[in-house]
Amino acid sequence: MQNPLRLHIGSGQTRIDGFVNIDQIQSSDLCLDLNLNRLPFEDNSVDCVFSYHALEHFENYLFVLGEIWRVMQHGARLLIQVPYVTLSEYNLVNPYHKQYFNEHSFDFFEIGKLKTSANEDSPILFTKGWHRFHYLPEFKNAPEPSRTYARRHFFNVVRAIDFGLYAVKPPATRFEIEPGMADALRSEFERHLAARFRIPPISAGREKPPN
Repeated sequence: MQNPLRLHIGSGQTRIDGFVNIDQIQSSDLCLDLNLNRLPFEDNSVDCVFSYHALEHFENYLFVLGEIWRVMQHGARLLIQVPYVTLSEYNLVNPYHKQYFNEHSFDFFEIGKLKTSANEDSPILFTKGWHRFHYLPEFKNAPEPSRTYARRHFFNVVRAIDFGLYAVKPPATRFEIEPGMADALRSEFERHLAARFRIPPISAGREKPPN
């Protein structure tokens, strides 16, 4: 039986065994500028996409997300970590960051949430099954109401945010979330994150800018 097709988007100097590791650097399994080039995979052919601190770097973000969605099967998992929008000390001043994310970012691609609120005609559809905040140390152990208030009103509260999303492909309009799926997404994210390993850079000049 053929292994499922899995993509590691923005792999940089890291790899995950069993994934197609995709980046602009020459040592990648697939050297590709996703701001300009389509993914060379058939529609509905990918089982899982993992991306760690990469989506914020894409200037042509909707094109990239559209390509990721196009190749994913219905119910395939998109597992990502990105910087949180209000991490102003590093995220908002980073000249290499082109996109900003919070817990509502993927609501714009989910029917019944913010999909169509911008009068867009994009076909991209996801159902969010899980997200997780990575709080800075001074907020990590605070009561949840205090953390929520701080997150909504202050800068430098959350460092990063994880997402686990299911691709929704026509004719479906959503993916039904059942009990236990959020835990399964978290576990899968952590398993792939732990499986990442670094490779030596070809040269210092080819390394990606730091997140």
